[in-house]
Amino acid sequence: MKRVEIGDLEKGDFIMVRWLDASELRCSVDEHEGSPEVYCKDWGVYLGVSGRKRRLLLVGKDVVEVHNDWGAVRIPVELVDEVLLVMPRGEVLRAIREVGVLGRRVRLRRFRRDEIERFRVV
Repeated sequence: MKRVEIGDLEKGDFIMVRWLDASELRCSVDEHEGSPEVYCKDWGVYLGVSGRKRRLLLVGKDVVEVHNDWGAVRIPVELVDEVLLVMPRGEVLRAIREVGVLGRRVRLRRFRRDEIERFRVV
C-alpha cells in the first residue's frame, strides 16, 4: 500500500481512506480536550469525487450486479486524513477475473438424501 493524493486516483482503484468522523462521547472535559479526534477507516473501490456545495469522496462498498446499483460511502474531502492505494484498477480487474474463473472450476459434490445428516436447532 502506498499513500496517494485523491487527484492521482483512477476510478476502479481499490483504496483505504482514513478520515476524521464526527462523534459523540460522554466523558470529562479533560478527556475531550486530550484526544477529541475519532478516525475511521473505509475500504473500497474509488468511484470519484462529486458534490455541488461540498466535495465528497465516493468509495464503493458493494454492487447489485443486475441493476449496477452501488452502495457507497460519501466522505467529505475536508475530513480525509490520508488515502492509501491498496491495488490499482488493472490489478483489481485481473483479481476479479481470476476469482470468477476459480469459481467456475469448483465442482460441488452432490449428496444422496441418505448421506445428509439431519439435526434440529432448539
